[in-house]
Amino acid sequence: MKYLYASLALFLSLALTSVQAATYQPLVEATELNEVLAADQQLQIIDIRSAEDYTAGHIPGAISAPYGQWRGPAHNPGQLADNLYFETLVRQLGLTDQQPIVVYSSGVDETDFGAAARVYWTLKYLGLTDLSVLNGGFQQWQLAQHAISNDATQVSASQLTVQNNAKLVISKDQLLEKIIQQDTAYQLLDARPPLFYQGKVKAPTASTGGTIATAQNTPFTQWFNDNDTRIRPVAQIKALVHSQGLDQAPETVSFCNTGHWAATNWFVLSELAGLQNVRLYPASLAEWTQAQASLPMDNTPTRLEQLQAMFSNLVNN
Repeated sequence: MKYLYASLALFLSLALTSVQAATYQPLVEATELNEVLAADQQLQIIDIRSAEDYTAGHIPGAISAPYGQWRGPAHNPGQLADNLYFETLVRQLGLTDQQPIVVYSSGVDETDFGAAARVYWTLKYLGLTDLSVLNGGFQQWQLAQHAISNDATQVSASQLTVQNNAKLVISKDQLLEKIIQQDTAYQLLDARPPLFYQGKVKAPTASTGGTIATAQNTPFTQWFNDNDTRIRPVAQIKALVHSQGLDQAPETVSFCNTGHWAATNWFVLSELAGLQNVRLYPASLAEWTQAQASLPMDNTPTRLEQLQAMFSNLVNN
């Protein structure tokens, strides 16, 4: 009997620890962040806007880590850097796995949220788990008239060792294998607006228009409020996810042009809707269409359509 009680106590302890692993919800509002700002001495806020915007004014205590530091080269912005690069970056920022971290961007539009979501995903991929994003970014902080600082926050370097979470990412070769094998145990979601999905608009980083074969279009813009740039309440998110049948597949893969809009879909589906096994294809179509060998695509425009699009761009420019 004593053994039973001891086992039960251990189970409850572990369960409680699991529940309390994250200090705050994945998505925090400006008022919530303001309430804990002074009280939580462990809290670290990361401002991923430009250095100039940070200098002009930021949330008190925030450190500057512009979005470009988390991205790849110009021809493939979604490409993940290696562990050495990221480990150096997070150490310089003084990040540890013993503190809650809140990421925020400008909040000027829906596209901007993808930057915060992508940094959140990157940190989680690197092994950090106590993470949140400020809903609506710095714009909502300003609208709420909370305090703003012009003083650069100084931090001491940490000794954090990054540990990749392979469950959060999928590579080009892994995705190609799923398509070739006609894997039916996952859903492939294109987070871009419909015109991109339909092949009528092409990103500069993609060598051709269209979408990855077998993908379905799940535009990232649907997750935002109608009257501002904040993500909808979780109850509404779950209702949208369920109404579209997005909660049925055992596994989900999210992509876009460069893993930016796709990060919003990943964040919403994984962190808010609570879907299991949601993975991001970070390099997305930039890598997929630039591959030496042609990879499976749907909705690719004909040669005539491509020439018409080129002519239209020349005329409009």
